[in-house]
Amino acid sequence: MKYYFAADVHLGLPPAAESRERERRFVEWLDRIKPEASEIFLLGDVFDFWFEYSKVVPKGFVRTLGKIAELCDAGIPVHLFAGNHDLWFRDYIPSETGAIVHPLDYETVLDGYRFYMTHGDALNTDDRNQMFLRSIFTSRTLQKLYAGIHPWLGLTFAHAWSASNRKKHKGIDFDADNRFYVHARRKAEKGKYDCLVMGHLHLPLNINENGFNFVVLPDWLSSGGGGAVFENGKFSFVV
Repeated sequence: MKYYFAADVHLGLPPAAESRERERRFVEWLDRIKPEASEIFLLGDVFDFWFEYSKVVPKGFVRTLGKIAELCDAGIPVHLFAGNHDLWFRDYIPSETGAIVHPLDYETVLDGYRFYMTHGDALNTDDRNQMFLRSIFTSRTLQKLYAGIHPWLGLTFAHAWSASNRKKHKGIDFDADNRFYVHARRKAEKGKYDCLVMGHLHLPLNINENGFNFVVLPDWLSSGGGGAVFENGKFSFVV
């Protein structure tokens, strides 16, 4: 049994030509793992921005959505997690592709190992700015107000904000910012998990400490893409 994980593809992040190339590589990666994948987990920020209007489908991502639908039709469960950039999933992707959407986190058992999976931005509750932003973006009132903005203006603003935010945050030095691992350990001890898998940091890590696996997935912007595979109780990165 092979379980695959990926995160932080940021499809739609300008410039458009780079996003298209990133999508091509991501779809090829999904195609390569298809013959062996028992289950696939996409842990957030697959899209640089996602908002579902009641009558409008965001332009782009046809190849990605089609590939996810193909995988689901083949009997391979695909889990799609909301990240801090693509929080606003509703029923479009589940109904059209068959993917299982997780708004925040997910707990499960794979091959006898207890997993906790999350995008990661909400893992560090000490980051008050991040938690405040998440509370705003998850507000149903805000979502209803945003839906009233013309899609062209709403999407243009969202992508401009995301691009500006990305320039300010080009990754995290894990040695200087290891509070995520501290929170991961606390989460594991509290929930008795064997594995915690996340994205968000844009810094691939694979730490095994006293039987606890802490895995941070590579991103598709600076790390060149790929993900991780869990097989026979061990993680390894795959490109």
